[in-house]
Formats: sequence, structure tokens, C-alpha cells
Amino acid sequence: MIALAVKVLVPPALGLHCGLTYTGMQSLAHHRYHNRQSKTFILMLLMLFPALAFAKDTPNLHITGNASEAVANNIRALVDLSRYPCRPPKAQYGLIRRQITANSTDALQAMGYYDSQLSLSADENDDCVSVTLDVNTGPPVILKHVQVEITGDAAQDPAFTRLVEQAQLATGQRLQHDHYSNLKKSLQQHLISRGYVHGELTAHTLKVDTKTHRASITLHVDSGPRYHFGDVAVSGSALNPSLVNAYVSFQEGEPYDSGRMLETQQSFLGAGYFSAVRVQKGEPDDTTRRIPVSIALTDNNRWSLLTGVGISTDTGPRVRLGVENRRVNKAGHRFRAETELSEVQQGAGASYQIPLKDPLHERLDLHTSFVNENTDSNENERWSTGADYIVELENRWVATTSLEFLRETYQIADQVDQAELLIPGFQLSRVKADDPVYPTFGWRLNTAVRFADQNLSSTASFLQLTSGGKLLFPLLGGRVLMRTDLGYTEVNDVTELPASIRFFAGGDSSVRGFAYESLGPEDSNGEVIGGRHLATGSLEYDHPLTEKWHLAVFTDAGNAFNDFDAFEPRHSAGLGIRWRSPLGPIRLDLARAVDEHRDWRLHLSMGPDL
Repeated sequence: MIALAVKVLVPPALGLHCGLTYTGMQSLAHHRYHNRQSKTFILMLLMLFPALAFAKDTPNLHITGNASEAVANNIRALVDLSRYPCRPPKAQYGLIRRQITANSTDALQAMGYYDSQLSLSADENDDCVSVTLDVNTGPPVILKHVQVEITGDAAQDPAFTRLVEQAQLATGQRLQHDHYSNLKKSLQQHLISRGYVHGELTAHTLKVDTKTHRASITLHVDSGPRYHFGDVAVSGSALNPSLVNAYVSFQEGEPYDSGRMLETQQSFLGAGYFSAVRVQKGEPDDTTRRIPVSIALTDNNRWSLLTGVGISTDTGPRVRLGVENRRVNKAGHRFRAETELSEVQQGAGASYQIPLKDPLHERLDLHTSFVNENTDSNENERWSTGADYIVELENRWVATTSLEFLRETYQIADQVDQAELLIPGFQLSRVKADDPVYPTFGWRLNTAVRFADQNLSSTASFLQLTSGGKLLFPLLGGRVLMRTDLGYTEVNDVTELPASIRFFAGGDSSVRGFAYESLGPEDSNGEVIGGRHLATGSLEYDHPLTEKWHLAVFTDAGNAFNDFDAFEPRHSAGLGIRWRSPLGPIRLDLARAVDEHRDWRLHLSMGPDL
């Protein structure tokens, strides 16, 4: 054992380390299904088990004493032992002691502790040296005086008011250097980004009295006048100026805000028409107090090739191929044609997209497709054509009003039939997440209604409501994912409905442990024929093993059914592996029914969590 005791009385430190799926009318034999699973499993192994790189061993740091978790985390962030080998030579011990002591002192001061005691010891009995740092923080430094004064036009700017309110600087609180430095930095950034050309911090001081454990903060801002947007010049595109200008989120004469310029740049890039966008501000005019802006655009190639591959145990391997004309005319119309092939589904489709008055939030989609699908419970061929009016509302919900004509030939058990339906519909949906690829918090909601009537060129009358949602939130270092899908159909006889309108359950994104669309009401021969209603749900927890690999446990339940009195939910449970691949999340699950004797089933799926 090597021990060191240090009494810390040091001057202040001013920084804190904070750290178109489509698809045939041929029956799938049982051995074909297992053959598909075998192929899927082989591909899955190739995707999910690349060589893992393990980090080298380094000395371990254990922190004891009365330091809070936040203080301990800040010490760990500053004390970097990764540069040393697992068992450093004796000659480096003194250097390591000095490094740990100095960095720990900085970390404690940054959290407001200027009179701390540190005791350091090392255990060499393990394979790797284990360092224990015992921390007695001592009394904290308390803020006695805080003065933040803003003069000029910024005094009436709500953005500056919010900054001060959110800064967490108040008398009586423990001093934390990052609160002071973050506010100081944010004030300076706001002066620049919000058009205060001559604004400056005229005073910025942090004083610490280590004897009385008291501190005072002074921040004075003189913003001067706020400048406004001047002339906005847009160049470089062959599209109609009215369409191009619709993506500009500010106008001449409005208060300058660089955030609006960034928003404009993102809108142009997200439109898909442009390969490059350059938004620049010009020299401020002190006479007019205007800042001109120039926007240089580079049009994208008109034609693009669409390719994609995927894999799941529901459909097996799948491939997509298509073409897109991004700019059919100067009005910004688009055309797309594509085909997607898998063992379960094969199909092709085309769509024509027309941007409307607000092209960023409003469009009309005309589409047609042919799909040939063959599952364990049904076979169908369907041709559809229709139109969707899609608008993003001010509250970020997306509303879709649709009209579709569907002609479907289908076989379910012994029933072979054809349906022709004219289906109006309406849907609301929204997704919110803190990360588009791997969120730690977020949710997705969607609800839809559609109907058909025999008096409106349809072979059957029905009214159908569907709703689905996902909720994802952090817990104990991992994530909880909850999912539910509900469906209700008002119809005289479910056998009047084609396969694509009926509800089935089971599969990768339904009730795992059961085959794709293998659950639902059965006929007298025990064959699944689909139902009027649907209710499924899932509860899952995943926890990181490494940065890229996560372990998951889950339970699913639900079924499709015809009458609420006859609802018999099927239950399953299992565990899985999650890989944060360059292509997005890939999930490998092993699940089994818990209310009956069934073999374990393997499930592979790809795609975003929400």
C-alpha cells in the first residue's frame, strides 16, 4: 500500500470540465419457411458479429469519502489514467500522484470546494493497479453577491432574459464555475448571433474569498442597437423563384438572427432539390442598421438511382431498386418509380409529388402500386392507386387526407375472392426524439380512420380506426421502450374484407415468439383468417454492454380478434442483442411463448427505434 495525504488550499480556477414493400398467389410450404429462416440467420450472423475491439487495460480509479456523485464524476472526467499502463513502473508513481492530486483539486474547485482534503492510496495486488482517492470536500464556497446587468436593446430581448433566468446563479447557492462561464459565453454568443454588432461585455469578474468561503459574480452587457436583416439575394437555381423563396424563413426588415439563417440552410438542404447551400451575411450597414444576406444554391442532379437492402425474419432478405426525378419541371414536381423484392413480398410502384403553397410543409402525392404477398396465413395480389394531401401543422403534427382505390385478389384458408374498394381516409402522426438514429428519449404517435361504402363503388362497407404509439425513456443507465398498436373495424362480416384490411398479429414488430401474421381468429379447420380488431403491446429494456452493443429483455402480448368477449391475448418473452451499426440499429431477438409450449423463435429486424 502506498498512501499520500494532502491539504488543499489553492487559488480559484475558472473552469469546470463538464463534461414500397410489395409482394404472389402461391402457397408457402412449411419447409420453404424454415429455408427462409436459415438464410436469414446466416445473413444475420454476418451482419451482427463483426470482430469486437477491446480497450486496453489501464489503472482503475475508485473515489470514496463524502463527494457527491456529480463531484466524483467531475473528478473522473479530469483525472485521466488511460495514458498509463495497467502496472506502471515504480518511477512513474510520483508523477501519477501529482497528476491525480492536481486534477482532483481543479475538479473540486470547479464545483465550489476550495478547502478539500485528499488521501490517495494504491493497491498493487490486483492484475491492474487500483487507485483509491478518498475525498473530504470541506465546506463549499457560497455565492454572496450576483449582479447581471444588461443595457441597450438587449434589455428588451426575451432571449437574454431567458439566459439569465436559466443560468442558475443566485445568492445562497454553492459556487459552480461552469454556471458562470456558461452564462458569460452564452451572453457573448447571443450578442453576435442576434445582431448586436457593437455589443460587448463591459465587465465580467468572479471573485472567491477562500477564507470566508464566499464568492461574488459581476456581469455587465452593453448591447447597443440591434441590427435587422437587409437585402436577401438568392442565386444559382433553375427552379421558379417563388418556390425557392418559400424556403427562406426570414424577410428583409426583421430583427437579425443567425438561427433563422441556419434554419433556412437546413430547409434548403432538406428539400432534396439542392446539393449545396451557402448562406452568408454581408457587411453590416451602420447607417441603416441592416445586414444583407446572400444565398448561393447548387441544384442537385435531376435523376438519381435508389438502391437499398434489408433483412428481417418476417420477410427474409429484401432488395430495393428505383429511380427518382428530383426536378420534373421548374415548379419542383418529383417523380419516383421503384421495386422491392423479398421472399414474402414482391412489388413495384410509382409516385408523383407536387409541392404546394408552403412546399416545406405541404404537398400532394399521387401514387400507384402493385403488390404480391404470400404469408403463412394468406396470399394476395393487390393493385392500388390514390392521392394523399399531406400537411405539417404548426404544432409539428403531420395530417394526411387520402383517397385510395384498391383492387385485391386474395386467398385466406379456403376463401378465394376479389374486392374492389374506394377508401377515403385521414391520419395524424408525430415523432419526437432527442436523436434521429439512437434516441434516449422520445415518442411516436399515430392515429388513422378509413372507410368504404357499397354505395360508393365498393364491394364491401366498413369503418376502421387504428392507433399506435411508442414511448422511449432512460432508466438505470439503459432505456425502456414501450409499444402499443390498436385497431377497430366496424363491418357486418369480416370475410367481406380483403386480407390487407383484416388484422393479424405476430412477428418482429408485433408479438415476438410467433411467426409473421400467424395470430388471429381461426376457422373450423384451425387456419388463421384474420380479425376485425387488434390489440398488441410490448415492454422492453435494453442496457449497454459496450458503446455499440446492448443487451435487451422484453415481453410482448396481444392478438387479433373479432369480438371483445373473445379476446385471448398471447404472451411471449425473450432477450436480444442490439447493434448500433453504421446502417442504423439492428436487433436480434430470441423469444418464446409463455402461455403454451412452443419452440424458441429467432427475430431479426432493422430500422429506427421510433
